[in-house]
Amino acid sequence: MKGKNHQATFEADSESDPTHSQGTGGRKTASWVNWVLAILTVPGAAIVMLFALGAVMSTDACTDRTCANLGNAIDFGVLFYGAPLVAFCVIVISLFTAKRRFGFAVPLFGWALLIADVAALALIVAR
Repeated sequence: MKGKNHQATFEADSESDPTHSQGTGGRKTASWVNWVLAILTVPGAAIVMLFALGAVMSTDACTDRTCANLGNAIDFGVLFYGAPLVAFCVIVISLFTAKRRFGFAVPLFGWALLIADVAALALIVAR
């Protein structure tokens, strides 16, 4: 009789166990979303770099008179080379945070930095 009660308790515990197959489905999905967002920062950084090159090429005809405010901003090297550094850091940090509950925040923050980079470049060239 004691064995039957123990077995019934074990079966009931396995059904309510959060690590059972139903509980891990959400974590696997979150991990996949995290890695997709993290890996997509690489082409995102490439797009930012292409945008930066286009922005610099559009200022080719500028002189001190026509584009007086162009040099009074963030260094172009930071905006240009910062994009691949952001993508690299997102992937490295995601190695440690991908399976955590809020691990997807790392690639989202990386995407926010890439978008801010494009916005800064657009504001600098628009002057």
